[in-house]
Amino acid sequence: MLAALVAVLLVAGTVAALTGIGDAPAAPPVPAAPAPPDTFAVTPPDGWTAAPAGAAPLEVFGVPFTRLAEVPPFAAGQCPADPAPRGLAAAALVAVPAGTSVEEAAMAFARGAGEAAYAGAAPQVAVGPAGPRPGPDGAENGVWVEATVRTDGTAAGQAGCRATDGTAGVLAVPRTRARDGSTGVAMLVVAADAAGGPGDPVSRAAPGELAASAVRPG
Repeated sequence: MLAALVAVLLVAGTVAALTGIGDAPAAPPVPAAPAPPDTFAVTPPDGWTAAPAGAAPLEVFGVPFTRLAEVPPFAAGQCPADPAPRGLAAAALVAVPAGTSVEEAAMAFARGAGEAAYAGAAPQVAVGPAGPRPGPDGAENGVWVEATVRTDGTAAGQAGCRATDGTAGVLAVPRTRARDGSTGVAMLVVAADAAGGPGDPVSRAAPGELAASAVRPG
């Protein structure tokens, strides 16, 4: 079902960011990357840091997600010089076509986030069911989906340089409605190492903590 949904999204040409994320010229060095308008700002949990401004976006189904927070990579001697972070959180505003629910889109993007975050390591992603978003009372209504990721542990062909197990999550909150019936959905994607690889695993609570902290930027 997810494969068919992704095909529909791509053919329809509606899996696209509604903002010019990633197209702006590089900004002078600042402590953190600004959150895209109408998406999310997050509070990095223990062990996470704000993503630097100018960090390359995470591409999920062609949508550039602006990186907001990350866990610094662990470099091993024989591994590539620019290892992937052990955890990342990124946001974008995504157009979901009429006839596709927010829950269906979140599940599709959970799979896509796992594949994108662990690209090059033969990721196999199993997506769980959609549920209510984590967060305090009064938080915006939204959908939270988690997926598990298994990899072959390779990075740039080097064995043992990536986590063998990871998690990916998507927070999806509808924000706008277009005349064609499509919905502008703010999405926060989170990916984190769970086991294996050269570095320590990331706290399993971190993805949910990031989703619970997500608020409108501003």
